[in-house]
Amino acid sequence: MLAAALVGAGPAGAAGPAAPVATVTATMVGLTDVAGGGYDPPDPQVAAGPGFVVEMVNLAERVWRTDAGAPQLAQTIPLSVLYGTGADGLTDPRILWDASSGRWFASISDEDQSSVMLAVSDTADPTGAWSVYSFPAGGCADQPRLGVADGVVVLAADVFQRCEGFAAVLGNEVWVVSKEQAVAGAATVSSTSFGPATTYSSLQPVQSLSPTATEYLVGVDNQSSRAVHVLTVEGVPPATVTMQQVAAPAILPLSLPPDGQQPDPSPPVRTNDDRVLDAVWENGKLWFSANTGCVPAGDDAVSACARVTEVSTETLTVDWDVNLGRSNAYLYYPAIRPDAAGDLVVVYGESSPQENPAVVVQGRTPDGTFTAPAVVARSRVAHLGDRYGDYFGAAQDPVDPADVWVVGETAPATAAVTGWATAVASVQVTPAGVTPPTVDGSAPPRVRARATTARAGSAVRLTFTTLDEGENVSSDVTVTAGRKTIVFHTATAVATVHAGQVHAVLWRSVRTLRGAFAFCVNSTALNGAVSPKSCATVTLR
Repeated sequence: MLAAALVGAGPAGAAGPAAPVATVTATMVGLTDVAGGGYDPPDPQVAAGPGFVVEMVNLAERVWRTDAGAPQLAQTIPLSVLYGTGADGLTDPRILWDASSGRWFASISDEDQSSVMLAVSDTADPTGAWSVYSFPAGGCADQPRLGVADGVVVLAADVFQRCEGFAAVLGNEVWVVSKEQAVAGAATVSSTSFGPATTYSSLQPVQSLSPTATEYLVGVDNQSSRAVHVLTVEGVPPATVTMQQVAAPAILPLSLPPDGQQPDPSPPVRTNDDRVLDAVWENGKLWFSANTGCVPAGDDAVSACARVTEVSTETLTVDWDVNLGRSNAYLYYPAIRPDAAGDLVVVYGESSPQENPAVVVQGRTPDGTFTAPAVVARSRVAHLGDRYGDYFGAAQDPVDPADVWVVGETAPATAAVTGWATAVASVQVTPAGVTPPTVDGSAPPRVRARATTARAGSAVRLTFTTLDEGENVSSDVTVTAGRKTIVFHTATAVATVHAGQVHAVLWRSVRTLRGAFAFCVNSTALNGAVSPKSCATVTLR
């Protein structure tokens, strides 16, 4: 039986003491367009294993250690190093931790070789050696997707005639790989492939979080869909492998979403299509997410919404089917993972005509209650790139059962320029009636501007002091003439700051500016929270 669409979830329904709460417990500054190779859009992914969190975006990997308190940056490397592909064009990475084998698995498309690459860590340490395998595709493999079950690793991609321009779609291709051989680091691994074929569109293999010999795949019809296609893969290469559809239960209509809006005059955020973006399976429950169009409560027009659906693989029926939306806002690129208590964490992008893009999370408890949204990171400027993204990521923490890790895209942290950044965070869902965890350093530190006198036309040192400890903090510095005329503005890079630390920003003044000016500064946390503004006088003689 289908559940009704849930629309209108937002700050107006903020959680109180009697409601469950989603709390962002740790936040890290993720990869940017500079580290990620300069390509647009980013496709961020995250995975969590014992002692490590790994982010992959476009052409780079970043690793944090999590086994000694707060996450500590361990490594940032190009993916060409991990895959050993040299100057080949790589795109659309995916990564997951597989608890049953104790290994990390990652996939990526090699456009120059028309192949899908699979990398498997040789140990549980992602900074160590990896074994790499290549599987020829029937054309250009777009967005290769990754899943695992007990005995197999499954890859699936949309295959196009070529990688450049508007090429013809050849269909969906699936590769089934022996997990045992891949984990053993065999020189070659047994595999079976299906397609390319147009029978199904954008099949998504699931990450299986509990034991299962069956690997599930899900897909929806192209352009619009009223059903989800559930397929199974049975068998392990080199033995016979079968792939077949086992159900196509009805879902709420999926449709192409409108682009997300930003504050004028910034361009809209491209939300792409309504294909399946993410899928995960555990103990007989299969969840998947997608973009879609819906009409949130209080609106009279279609907006971009985040679709989340649960399918029972025991009864092959839809348990519930929900559109997450907010009035006068646009939600896109949802990713999903359950925690060990059965709460489902949903991460997505959100923007509106009044708000720059943000990475936002919500939780759904086993009784069907959704938490109020919690902001992971809010962009300080609008997104000005060509596209926004293809997908976000989420991962269950195998060590701390209450944590789910998420990653999403934000705009650059400083000036309004073309580019992108990402934010990685851990999230906990607290049941109703239980006190949420305390998060240290979540508020931006207070700052104090210092007065100064300088010569007109010189490089003026604008100094200020942070009064509290803070992580992932940047500061806005503004000099104004009169009440409204801004003569200088800049933002500092995101960094860790300390109480009593003195900071300086250089302002190259012009000779014609003389007199007293207001110098104001405030700090901003990664989630967009802003400290009170502190102002002092700058005198130019």
